[in-house]
Amino acid sequence: EVIDPAVPHTTKTFEDYLTLIDSKDIKFTEGRAGMTRDIGGGVMEVLHPISPSSDDLNDSSIVVKVTMGEVSFLFTGDVERVSEEEMLARNEPLKSTILKSPHHGSSTSSTPAFIRAVNPDTAIIMCGRDNKYGHPHRETLETYTKMGIDIYRTDIYGDIIITTDGQTYDININKPIE
Repeated sequence: EVIDPAVPHTTKTFEDYLTLIDSKDIKFTEGRAGMTRDIGGGVMEVLHPISPSSDDLNDSSIVVKVTMGEVSFLFTGDVERVSEEEMLARNEPLKSTILKSPHHGSSTSSTPAFIRAVNPDTAIIMCGRDNKYGHPHRETLETYTKMGIDIYRTDIYGDIIITTDGQTYDININKPIE
């Protein structure tokens, strides 16, 4: 099953994505806040969006919380400040052990209020090395550091693999990329 905000894009990549879903006969579900799925030993909750718009693709990103026993993960896509504020206003259950940093660690997201609500032990920032956007931004790194959050970045470590038994979790990283 693919859970997607179902907001059309005009790129060839998006067209190829839809073609692949169709050719593999994969179930396509429009993701909306309030949806849940049993994932065998855990639960996945969609926290955002309520009504996505093609006017802002980043803020139409799906935000998912996955809970496995005592360990939870918040996957935030590319949401920015507006979406963070919407989820806070709706009192979404944001508190999570591990946060996939919104929008590659951009300063347009990871507001202090949002990060306080998530209160993660660890933040994973997915960004390319020497990317043209300068991700992650200094402000975001400072927010995480001031709050005592451990930071792992794909531009430094490459693949970051997290495993959990529902009670504890392990983070497996490569040596820093040279």
